Amino acid sequence: MWWTATFDAVWTASLLPKESTFWERAVDAGDADLVARDPVALIQASRSVDDCPPAWRPYLAAERSVDEFSGEWPEARQRAVITASFPYHQKKGTRRALDLALAPLGYRMSVVEWFEVTPRRRAETFRVRVAIDDDREWLASDRRQLVRVANSAKNAHTLLEAIEPVRRTPPATAFIGGVTGRRRTVRVGQIPKPIFLGQTGIPFLGALRRTARRIVIAPRP
Repeated sequence: MWWTATFDAVWTASLLPKESTFWERAVDAGDADLVARDPVALIQASRSVDDCPPAWRPYLAAERSVDEFSGEWPEARQRAVITASFPYHQKKGTRRALDLALAPLGYRMSVVEWFEVTPRRRAETFRVRVAIDDDREWLASDRRQLVRVANSAKNAHTLLEAIEPVRRTPPATAFIGGVTGRRRTVRVGQIPKPIFLGQTGIPFLGALRRTARRIVIAPRP
């Protein structure tokens, strides 16, 4: 939303003391001039979540004590965080405050406390489960932001134990393959020596033929 206006001279009374600085007098004159003229209810619009100009939303968020805010967020998310600030601070330190603080971050999250699982975990601890769509990134900065928001919303005696991100992906086709292998083992060793030789009373005559083969292994010429 944009405003344009033509101003006429307006006289205002300053409440600053005589020893005020030049900078204080300049700010006082600017604020007084804007309040006196108030073109098209600009001051009133700056206090409205729906009508506040985009460049002014960070200041409105600071005025309402929003713990986590970024001008780079989508417009709907900025408005949601500012709107939820008052209900959040009324319940800060409770389980409900955790849900309110985490909701505007844009993830499907659930808080799981130590006594809500079997077997029970360490007392006074909780975890945050985050469901991430398959088309959305999950960066280290996203995790750090979630940890900051959760630690700011929780009560003083509980401990954020872990962040559990879960990637939601559609069903996919799985392919299973295999490969056959063949192995041959050759053992090279000495023939065992006989440990006993016996002789009978019947003589035997025989002959032995021996063939020798010589293999020379050498580099090629």
